[in-house]
Amino acid sequence: MKIFTIDLKNQPGELAHVGEVLGQRGVNLELGGVTAGDHGLVFLTATDEDTARAALDAGRMPYTEHPAIQVKCADRPGEVGRFARKLTDGNVNIEGLLPMSICGGEVVFATCTDNPDEARRILGDQVID
Repeated sequence: MKIFTIDLKNQPGELAHVGEVLGQRGVNLELGGVTAGDHGLVFLTATDEDTARAALDAGRMPYTEHPAIQVKCADRPGEVGRFARKLTDGNVNIEGLLPMSICGGEVVFATCTDNPDEARRILGDQVID
């Protein structure tokens, strides 16, 4: 699994362009974003990563890919802190976190770290393959 990040200008139409470029190719996505000053950062996962790459390339949208793992935890206060503390104690840095689903008392995140293999080992059965 990959998380794609796209640096955009903080102005009307930028997010619409991302959605249109991917939508025209039939790519469904989970998306998050943040703006600061004159730029924004969009981060997303795609149902079809190859088609997403092709669409972003064709749309001349510079992007970066980051390896990600899916992490599950209970949908209750403190759970993100618990799995983040496990990674911290193992000297693994979280570089990105994107909510994927909240259903039936469980939350699933796509998580980028500086050491995915160690993150998998530390989080054990919280990782979804």
